[in-house]
Amino acid sequence: MDVQTWQWKPLHAANVPEILDLILRIEEADDASIRTSASEVESYFHDSHVWRAQGAWVGSELVAFGLARTLADNSGDLPITVSGGVAPEWREHGVGQDLMERQLITSRAVAGELGLDSATVQMYIESSQSVLIDLAREFEFTPHSQFIQMRRSLDMPIDSVETSQYIQIVKLSEDWIKDSRKAHNKVLADATSWTKMNSESWRERISQMEEDWCLVALDLFGDRPRLAGYLLASRFTSDIEGPDGQPIYDEGYVEEIVVLPEWRGKHVASSLIMTAMERFKADGLMHIGLDVIKDANDEGSDLVTVFEHLDFQRVSETYIVTTTV
Repeated sequence: MDVQTWQWKPLHAANVPEILDLILRIEEADDASIRTSASEVESYFHDSHVWRAQGAWVGSELVAFGLARTLADNSGDLPITVSGGVAPEWREHGVGQDLMERQLITSRAVAGELGLDSATVQMYIESSQSVLIDLAREFEFTPHSQFIQMRRSLDMPIDSVETSQYIQIVKLSEDWIKDSRKAHNKVLADATSWTKMNSESWRERISQMEEDWCLVALDLFGDRPRLAGYLLASRFTSDIEGPDGQPIYDEGYVEEIVVLPEWRGKHVASSLIMTAMERFKADGLMHIGLDVIKDANDEGSDLVTVFEHLDFQRVSETYIVTTTV
């Protein structure tokens, strides 16, 4: 291939089709276990976040893109997340190095737009992306935590789980939006790399889920029900294509599962997972997938064991690395 010079230009919501096409080509080449949807790419440009996106073009072809993004109300306690990729045929031509440099420059600009003197920048890297791991290390990113992706076939029997007679699993309704957000901020955002959510960003996140698959676990003991935990789920595709060549969204993906401390060890998480599996299967899906978070102190390893006991298999691992700008 005759290598031509690429030209960087800003990307906007109007570029979603080109960005999605590039991402899907990258995921196909990398044999990614989970594929990105159009709605995910559209969410990159929502007004709830401060974002800057850029693309490398060769003629009319998008050969690389980068995104730096954080919540609009970030006062310095939240990271700026950078993501992107390079078309398979354009790797090893210096585009990745160029993109990494530009990502950090862009992150400084995002921090400046928010009035921040400095900010944490985080990036997600698949364990199989050894070249990117080395590149991140070269740009002084350091390990922060890790996601372990797990999957289970829904063809296998779904066993019932015995839990307290007072625990009820129901669909997430308007009544529990506020409490589920508080649980997210208390359990996930305080302990891991997840970001805290305000009311607007939480509703936006839920709007990206499959409404009928989002669940809450309620403890009915006492004067009024209390939230014991929740589960958010969306629809993903594996490697299957339909007759028209388009991907079939055959996997229910558990985006978040949270159990508040008071109810841990009481099979609440297993009850949420089992109920989700039943709903996925009833809707004709073939698999359930989820992530387990491990921090630098190996917190989260016990959850891997729990899901392995529920017949989940490890699929891949993703590292979260961070640096400061």
